[in-house]
Amino acid sequence: MKIIIIGAGISGLRAADLLNQAGHQVEIFEARDRVGGRMLTCDLASGGWFEGGGEWMDADHHRVMHLMRSLGIAPEISQQWPGLVVHRGEYATENQVWPDAEADADHVHEEAARLCREMPDQPWLDPEWAKLDEKPLAEWLDEQCVSERGRWWVEAVTRSDEGDDTRRVGLLGWLLGYKHYLSREAGDMSLYRIAGGGGRLCYKYASKLGLPISFNEELTAVTQNGERVTLRFASGLEVSADRVILTTPPTVLARLNMPGLPETRKQGFESIPLARAIKVVLEFTERFWDEMTWSGRLMSDLPCQQIWDGGRAGAKILSFYLCGDHAVEMAARSDLFDVLYRALCEVIPEARGKFVGGQLIDWVADPYSRGAFTSLAPGAVTKGLPQIAEPWERVHFAGDHTATWTGFIEGALESAERVAAEIGGPR
Repeated sequence: MKIIIIGAGISGLRAADLLNQAGHQVEIFEARDRVGGRMLTCDLASGGWFEGGGEWMDADHHRVMHLMRSLGIAPEISQQWPGLVVHRGEYATENQVWPDAEADADHVHEEAARLCREMPDQPWLDPEWAKLDEKPLAEWLDEQCVSERGRWWVEAVTRSDEGDDTRRVGLLGWLLGYKHYLSREAGDMSLYRIAGGGGRLCYKYASKLGLPISFNEELTAVTQNGERVTLRFASGLEVSADRVILTTPPTVLARLNMPGLPETRKQGFESIPLARAIKVVLEFTERFWDEMTWSGRLMSDLPCQQIWDGGRAGAKILSFYLCGDHAVEMAARSDLFDVLYRALCEVIPEARGKFVGGQLIDWVADPYSRGAFTSLAPGAVTKGLPQIAEPWERVHFAGDHTATWTGFIEGALESAERVAAEIGGPR
């Protein structure tokens, strides 16, 4: 069969690999001018590089590890934890936060673990569990936390994981993701990064596949006549295939012209927004943190929100990760870099006088993603998850939003395996 894949991100490349191995004729069309999607490796003129997109992998992300090994790429262990924590001018570390904050965090974990153990495999089918989908995670956290500082700490950690404010995250969707954490050892989370960069991994993978990829082709319409699927692009190009795989994020899928698509499916796409998370990189004259006891990692109630040492191959940069309302507000500021630099200097005086400049990677404003990664908003589980991965006649859907590992590179690879199994061998 002739199969067209929309999207040259990691899920599209993996699906192309599996279907090519199965004997299909595969072509890839990509709206951007590059492979990788939301995996983006950025080189610096001053030397070194950083990840502008997906960066961290957990120890149990076995699909990513397998793919890296097959391409001769090694995972790199992060040595930055525990980082510094600052709240209202008081200092602590991630492994030894204030007793009231630790007590609230422990209670949240215990209650979440209990709910996860009691949760049925398909909780959206149970009316009582489905009610939790309409409840914002923030409301539940308010009920669990006792201290103001503990509530801030739980919010800071969870907002970082989810990429958005917890009032925009549904409790049930969060619990579905939290189930993955229950069997982990301490330190397994965000343990690895990709040697050489995720973007370069995607280029290496695409080169190995050797399949045709058409760039700068933005999909606008998908139609079916029972036997074939026809795709129309903004350039005026029109192509058809026996099957089509859309790896497009739901935020973009909802905007496509797809005559005959059930209204419930469109509503499902609309119910699953992507996280409002951005990355800002500040460059310095030197890696001053290498001479300190500080690793470069920080979580705070200041405008800098979360920081880590994102510089690779000697790059003199710190990566700032901003989420939620704060990310949207800060991305619009003309003095963004100065504000973050001043906030850093409040906590780390050693940064003063060493600032060179900055870069903003704004995934929320990116027209081909409209967000950083999947975040399950209130209502997303009951309105979107049960159907978002189901084939629509000859059109199949992939991407981390269709996987159990929602929001991860691991999920993107998981979804590729699923669509390849749905299509099977040549018929």
